[in-house]
Amino acid sequence: MESFKHSCPFCGQHIEYTAGYCGRQMRCPMCGQTVTFPAIPPRKPGDPSLTLKSGGTRAPRSSTWKWPRALAWIGRIKHWGIVAQCIVPFLLIVGLLFGASYVKRMFSEPSASSPDANLHADPETWQKMTDLTKADEAARQRLQELNSARAALQVAYSILNSPQQVAPDQRRAADQAAKRAELTVRVAERNFSIAMQNYQRLGGTINYNDQVQR
Repeated sequence: MESFKHSCPFCGQHIEYTAGYCGRQMRCPMCGQTVTFPAIPPRKPGDPSLTLKSGGTRAPRSSTWKWPRALAWIGRIKHWGIVAQCIVPFLLIVGLLFGASYVKRMFSEPSASSPDANLHADPETWQKMTDLTKADEAARQRLQELNSARAALQVAYSILNSPQQVAPDQRRAADQAAKRAELTVRVAERNFSIAMQNYQRLGGTINYNDQVQR
């Protein structure tokens, strides 16, 4: 029985066939695609038989995977609705996880540390702030003492400069009070000046000189 050889146009596999298959269509034993054999008239009658040539080199399976075949295979899948119902929730979950991860990265950036954290982390800065607070309290206290001394001095001056007749004892007492008030004012002014210099040296920004009673 005379046989013929024909190459599959899809995978290139050599197929050996007899005259009985001339002009007929068969599936390629290798890739499964429909192959049409050439219409060659048979030379000798006999039973048709179809065999895969054993001596041929089998093409690698990876080389036979082509996009047209892949699309055709996908198109043969049934129940696409069920497949979509399974895939869509999975895609939604993946999207939500990705979004949550992105939001977490955005909002978990190290924020600017609070002043208290900086103070605790830097002992030198904490000490400077402590000294500045103490200097501010001292300046305000010296300011209060100076204003009180000046108020007392004004009261003594008002008695001495009163146009009304004042008894000699009261005048002497007022004169002594004025002298004591003047001394107190000089001491308070010196203490206030020292406190202000120390406060400004440490970085104080409040000008307590504007609050001194004139």
